Parts: sequence; C-alpha cells; structure tokens
Amino acid sequence: MRLTRFCQRVVLLIAFSQLALTAQAVEPAFRDQMDGTQPVLRLVDNSSFKILGQSIDHAGVGVEVVQLQGPAGESAQLAFSLPSAPVISELRFSATICCNRPGVQIAARAVLPRSHDAKTGRPHEILLRGGNISHGLASEKLLLDELPKLLERHARVARLETKDSLDVREAFVSQLVFLVPGGNGITEIAVDRIELYGVLQDRIFDPQLQLATAETEELFEGPVLPGVPNESPLPIHPAPQQRLPDKSGIHRIIRWQGEPFDFLSRLGFNAIWLARQPTLAELQTASKVGISLVCPPPGLDELARDGLPAKWNPVLAWDLGALVDREDIELVGRLKQQIQHYDTVESRYAVMTCTQLSRDASRATDALLLGREMLGTDLTLRDYVTWLGQRQRIARPGTPLWVTIETELSPLRSQQVMALGRASSHVPLNASHEQLTALTAAAMSVKSRDFVFSSESSLMGKDVATQLRARNLELINLRLQLLSPWLSTGKVAGVTECSQPGLSAMVFQAERSHLLMPVAWSRNFQSQQSFHVPGPVSFVVPGVAESTDVYLLTLAGAKRLRHERTTGGLRVSAESLPADGLIMLSSDPQAFTQVSQYLRRVAGRAARLHRDITAQRLQELEQVVADDPELSANPQTFRGLLYRSKQELVACDKNLASGYFELAYERTNALEHTLSQAEYALRNGSPRASSWITPLQFSVATLAEERRLATSLASAVEGPQLLPGGGFEDLGGLLQTGWRHQQLPLAGVTSAVRLSPHSPHEGAYCLELEARNLDANAPVSVVTTAPVWISSQPVPVKAGDLIEITGVARVPEELIGSVDGLQIIDSLGGPGMAMRILHAPSWREFRVLRGATADTQLVVSVALSGLGRAQVDDLTVRTLRPSNAVAAQGGGGLRQ
Repeated sequence: MRLTRFCQRVVLLIAFSQLALTAQAVEPAFRDQMDGTQPVLRLVDNSSFKILGQSIDHAGVGVEVVQLQGPAGESAQLAFSLPSAPVISELRFSATICCNRPGVQIAARAVLPRSHDAKTGRPHEILLRGGNISHGLASEKLLLDELPKLLERHARVARLETKDSLDVREAFVSQLVFLVPGGNGITEIAVDRIELYGVLQDRIFDPQLQLATAETEELFEGPVLPGVPNESPLPIHPAPQQRLPDKSGIHRIIRWQGEPFDFLSRLGFNAIWLARQPTLAELQTASKVGISLVCPPPGLDELARDGLPAKWNPVLAWDLGALVDREDIELVGRLKQQIQHYDTVESRYAVMTCTQLSRDASRATDALLLGREMLGTDLTLRDYVTWLGQRQRIARPGTPLWVTIETELSPLRSQQVMALGRASSHVPLNASHEQLTALTAAAMSVKSRDFVFSSESSLMGKDVATQLRARNLELINLRLQLLSPWLSTGKVAGVTECSQPGLSAMVFQAERSHLLMPVAWSRNFQSQQSFHVPGPVSFVVPGVAESTDVYLLTLAGAKRLRHERTTGGLRVSAESLPADGLIMLSSDPQAFTQVSQYLRRVAGRAARLHRDITAQRLQELEQVVADDPELSANPQTFRGLLYRSKQELVACDKNLASGYFELAYERTNALEHTLSQAEYALRNGSPRASSWITPLQFSVATLAEERRLATSLASAVEGPQLLPGGGFEDLGGLLQTGWRHQQLPLAGVTSAVRLSPHSPHEGAYCLELEARNLDANAPVSVVTTAPVWISSQPVPVKAGDLIEITGVARVPEELIGSVDGLQIIDSLGGPGMAMRILHAPSWREFRVLRGATADTQLVVSVALSGLGRAQVDDLTVRTLRPSNAVAAQGGGGLRQ
C-alpha cells in the first residue's frame, strides 16, 4: 500500500530534507510516484463535480488516472495529503500531469495553527493558488513556489472576508490540491511524480498508538479447539533481568503488529521489525527481554544533538525504507554516511527493501531485503530460488541478503477468497509448517541467514487461525535454531540427488560435520497440501569418510541411519523421511552431543506443537465434510481414513502423556500422511471450477466453496463484453479507447509492442510484445522488471460482481531472464495474482475469475517480463450472473 511505503520511507525523507538545508542539495524531501495499489487523490469542496472513474495505471512505474465530470467555468479540487511542511522560502512543489483540457493548476492547502476557525472548530485553512497553468499537452510539469509570498497575499484577502486577525506564524502545508477545470464531456487527468522540496515536520500524534510495554490480560490461553489438550499452552518463562541482544548467528525477525516483546520472544523470535522508531519504554523492554530491533534511524538533528547513546543498543539494523527510484541512490548513500558518522556500533546494519534495483541498492546499503508473494501462486520452489539467485547475482558481491517469509495470504488474495466464496474469518489462510520449511530452505540456498517473517495481523488473537499461525511460527523457529551452527558458521557445499524423483538435498558443511536438508524443488504453493515422500530414500554424499556417524534428525530426537561406501561417496538410507527431517553426518562426537542436548531440551514442546497443528488439520477435515457431506466421492474410504487418523491421534496423546516425545512425533508424522491421503481424496473427488484460476484452492477448508462456485458457474449467464479493443484489430481504436503502453528503459534491452498479422487467433491482427538483447555478444541474463507493458482503459465494476477475464496467449519460445514470463495482471488481484505463461507454442486459452469487493475500476495489463516474444488476442472482460435458482442454493460471494 502507498501508506505503508510512505511509513517505511518517512524517516529517510525527513533526514534528507534536513540535510538538504545544510548541504544545499537539490533532492526532494518527499516524492510519490503515484504507483501504489490504491488511488490516493480525493475530491473535496465541490459538490458540482463527481468522479466517474479512478485507478492506478501500473504500466511500468505507475500513474493515477481520474475521470471527472462537472460544469464549465468551475474547477474540481483533487487533494493529495502530504506530511506537514512548514511554509518557508525553500518550500516548493512540482507534479507531472497529463489532462485532456488546458487550465489545470496546483495549489497548496495551508494550515494556520495559531488561528481558530469558528465554523469548523479547527485551525484556519487557506488555499494558496499560484504557479503555472497547464496547456493540455502530454507530460506537463506544474510548479508551485514562493509559498511565503502567496500566504501573505491570500491571508490579506482572507482577513477582509472573515474580519478576523489571522496569524500566519508557524503555518504549514497539509495538502497539495489540483484545480481541474470542468466542461462538456469527461475531464481525464493523469497525475505522476509529486515532489516536495523543503523540510518535513512530524506533527502527527496518535493517541491510539499501542506500545509493546502495554499490559495484556492474557498472552496465550492455549488452543480453543475441541480435542486439542489445554495442557500445551505456550511456555511462560520469567524474563531475564538484563542482557544484550544477540547480534551474531541467524536472525529470526517478525514484523511487529503490537504484540508484547516477551510474547514474541517466547515464540522463538530474536528480533522485531518496527515500522516506526521505538519509544524509550520499548527500547528498555527490548533490552530487558534480550531481543533486537529493526527500525528507522533517528533524524539527523537528533543525531547531531545526542549522537547514538546506549539506549539504542537493542537496535540490530536501521531500516532505510524501500528503493523504488534509481534517483534515490545518492540520497540513501548520503544518509547512510551520516548515520555511520554517529554510530559507534560497527556491527549494526543498514538494510533496504528492494526487488528491482538490487545492483544500485547494494552499493548504498549494508544488506538487502528480498521478497515476493508466494503463497497461493503456481510458482515452484525452483522458480523462487531462481528469482532469489538472479537478484543475488546482480547485487554487489558479498552483500548480505535478508529474505521475507510469508506467514499468511496477502490481503488482496484473502479478499478474493472471501469475495468468491462464503469463507469466514476462521478459515486458516496461513502458511503451513511444511510451506514455512520450504520457504526458509529457499532462503538458505542463496546463503541468507536472516529471515523476516511477514505479518499482517497480530499473533495475539484468540481465533483458531491466529493460534495455528503462532504454533507454526514457534515450530519453524525451533527448527531454525537447530540449523543455526550450519547457517551461521558453515557453508552450502552443494546439492545431492535422491533415489526418489523430484527430491534432492542441500548439503551444508560446518567443520567436521555435514547436514542434508531434503527439498522438493518442483512443489508449488497453490495449496496447503503437504508433500510426502513415499517409501525408503537414499542419498549419495561425496567427500565423507565411511567411519562417519549418520543420524536422522527431527525436533523430537535423533536416530542412527544405515550408510555404506559406494561409487561417488557415502550412501545414506532411511526407511521413511519426515517432511521436516534432516540428516546429519559427523565425525565429531562433540558436535552431535551439542545437537542432541538441544533436541532433548525442545523435544517435549516440539512434539506438542506438532500434535496440536496436526489435530487442527484433522478437525478442519471433519468440519469440511460435516458442512457438505457430498464432497467425498467415496464416503466409506474417507471415513476409514478419518477413523485411522483419530486412532493415531489417541496413540500420540498417550505417548505425550508418558514422555515418549520422539515416538509421539513419529505418530504425528504418520497422522499427517493419513490426513494428506484424505485431503487428496477430497480434492480429486470434488467438482471444482477447474478451468478458472481462483484462490479458493489454497485451503481444504474452502473445498465446499469451490463446489458451490462450480455449480453456480455452470448456470451463470454471461454479461456483455466490457473491454473495448480487446480484439486488437485497430491501433487508433486502442488509443482512443484509453489503452496505454509503456516501455521501461533497461540497459542492454530493446522492446516493442505492435499489432501483428502473424497467425492471429481471430481477425486480422493480434497484440505482440517483444524484448530482445541489444548486443548478442553481451546478452542480459537477468530481467528484473517487465520491459514492456500495455494496459486497458478502466472498466467500472460494482461490489459483489463476479468478473471473468478471458483471452488467448502464445509464447513461441520460453522467455529468458525472468521466472514470470508473460503476465496477465488485473487490478483486483494485483501483480501477486497475475496469470503467468512461460511457454505456449500454440494459442492457449486463459480464464481468470475475480470478485469485486467494492465499487471500483478494473484495469487489465499485459506485461512481458522476460526476453523473447509473446502474443495475446481476444482479451475480454465480462460479468457472470448465476440463475436465481442456483444463487438461492448458495453461490458464494456472487451477486444475486
């Protein structure tokens, strides 16, 4: 979201604006590229105008487009909220606009904090008009400066009108306002690149701000599920009196959502990422608990006045925000240089979020934070590792990588689950333990030892889904602590193949011990369904002596494995392999002693967590079938699997009660395998809307919703085609109906978009996008962003609409340089839910289903994300409406 991006960058912007005054720099103190996920311009103070359409055109860097209708001779006020900026001579604004009418002007809304407005009960406000006026040309830059003179002039007029003595001292600007003229027809304005030069002030005080030191009545009362024993709550340990946070080893970082620090520490996190600067009380609490913080740095004025006293000791790293524009590189480098001047802790990082400009960012900061949406996508683990490796390859050699690990579905994907089904908030849309294991393994493959777990909501919730997420995170943290010796001091020694197809193992080496981490590289993340390895497995590990001891490790214990010398190395065999199992090879008895001591310490807690997580899966399956008994194609077989699962759960509980934690863990693994068979039987025996791409496939809890959706779609009536120009027959018609294309400048790459007569699917032409290397002798190997986009005009949709996006695509040769290929992106799902086509030698149909959660504008974009050529034809957007009879039976989120 744009607000999130602003919060991440606000300290950076404040610091630079203050630096600009002393160094006479020309960089803006604030910049917005208008490329967020939601529109931000608001219509104010004019009831004679109305907004007909508003959207973000994500063709490349993005631009906000607003369609207005109003009478001639009047102007609409489109307001853009700003951080507070004092009215001083250095203050000036600029914005790039494109409007189909001349006469657009920008103004600034000034707030007079020393003058009270009797009508509103708030400080008096004055609209400061000035600057140049647009001429109706493309990409015009509007300027507004000399704010103090404008303020005095407008204040004199306001005093005459209000007959009040207005005090302009300490005035500040709160909004930039676009004055847009009306007239016959529709006025369309596109706004991009708003910049502020001057100084920013933090005038915001939020009385609802939650402190981590606030008292909480109940931290965690354990499960609220029937069948899950209440004797396994999260452990309550007394907080240590005082200890410095651990800044060595691996960092398990959680995005903070207001939870008490000691609660997160008990979940196994040793660092917390705050979106703002911590309070003194929070710094003291972090020091007391022994947990590190990642946060924005203090402003340069505070640094110059106080330096960095001991209160900042808990800070592991300074968050320098997200790099979205190459022009910010110099800004970031200068800010980091200033921080280093005052920071006496040499080991403290400066970290920056970046997905596209990795090379530039790595030269200006100490570490890069990488991440992309994975949960619910068809991206495989191999795709993800390739994506991470590409960004590592173009970064400065040796730059530490921090990797984001998703813990729950993205907000947009969750909204689509709710829109397409009737799933309520209790549906667990979280990453499973097996998915967390796979995502952390991917991060380890690029030698990342720092994991940032994303979190959109607090882990303190008492609902089932939140408690399940907390347990999954605690269990993965226990596993990461087990891996710590190999991650912190070891190295990735390679990959060894497995006797089972589709499975191999990463090999870590630390001193005289090796660790094998089995990974299923071909698995994707469309559903939570677990990946199980049937039967015995074996690995051949080179460079290991036959006298080496070999162990199968789980969090509940270790057992010896058979091994023998063979051609190529040491063959290690296991009768079965748990989803989170590890294999340790060591000739150092002391190394295994340390591992076994850790396992004995955590075995009880790990076994109970594993049991509770699996018990929730069992209860979820029972509830799904209870809600819709017709889901199971073979009820007798399914009931048999559930009965066996319950028996295994009873046996597991007996083992836990007797203290046989390793045996209980093994029984839980067997229970997981049985549940996977039951889930598989349900998924393959239930009718679904399989020809559509929907997010309902992620959770087994939404199987009934998939079935209802399939039934509804079978009798749905198609509405008219809403997307003009989708046949791609007339270039002039495309431009007239609002289609736009953008070619992004990438070094060494040339791109083009055209209407091609080469074998269209229908008609005389199809859309063709192409990107090629400029120099075949120096080819570009990594494409970090789509070189060429084309986006449709906005299509109005209403809340509750069920929308079908269809078309055909052809990608003659697999695109190179990117794992995303040809993407069909819609604004309701966002880039994370894009349809990806890597290779389609002949025309391939695609169908995407979306639910509108609010009255909005739908934009469909086609992006070529790699090098090569792709074609698209017959792109359509329609609403689907089920018959009244089907809708009455329950059509999910369909409008009736």
